[in-house]
Amino acid sequence: MNKFILFFSSAFGTGYIKYAPGTFGTLAGLLLWKAVMPDNFWCHAFALVMIFLISVVLSSEAEKIYAKKDDQRIVIDEVAGIWFSLAFLPGAFLYLAAAFVLFRFFDVKKPLFISKLQKIKGGLGVTLDDVAAGIIVNLLLQLLNLAVK
Repeated sequence: MNKFILFFSSAFGTGYIKYAPGTFGTLAGLLLWKAVMPDNFWCHAFALVMIFLISVVLSSEAEKIYAKKDDQRIVIDEVAGIWFSLAFLPGAFLYLAAAFVLFRFFDVKKPLFISKLQKIKGGLGVTLDDVAAGIIVNLLLQLLNLAVK
């Protein structure tokens, strides 16, 4: 069971990449989103709920295995964050690239209230800061989408 938890909490092993595991986890999440997500509101909403719950549970369990808070190998939270960044947006390259860059910025810098969320214990804290970053990115890109239309 531990191998299952570590494989998925590391986003298929990308969390084990020595340099910038969060960036590679984000890229894995973006590619997975692009590959599997149909252009449907209800599918997006369901996917967001599921990835949030999966991230919280797997992050909590992975922290126990690693015996470390928010170990860098845990990148399922980056997958959740980029999914929230991309939700309800067109799948065009512009949005994918902008979501990737903006999400990484907000995830690394943790401005506003985001850094406080990371202090929450367990998988909830691991996931919430990334989801908050993703929601902020999504709001910015929704504004861009409205301006382009």
